[in-house]
Amino acid sequence: MPKKTTGITTPEALRNMATGKLLDLWETTSSMRYTPELPIVRGWLLDELEIRNPAGFNAWLNQETAVRDEDLRRFI
Repeated sequence: MPKKTTGITTPEALRNMATGKLLDLWETTSSMRYTPELPIVRGWLLDELEIRNPAGFNAWLNQETAVRDEDLRRFI
């Protein structure tokens, strides 16, 4: 279970999660109602996924078609 501080998942907690769980969380955040914290958490998720698979992450960003959230799993 991720470590939480006042209900917020921390970047440190994300480091201990399986890659599949990070991708699940990424996909979940795609459809969440906007809050000021949402872009921060999404940034943490992307940072951790990039650390784990920089080649796949860059391939996702550099694909010829528009980058879509739901495609990230295919590249990671």
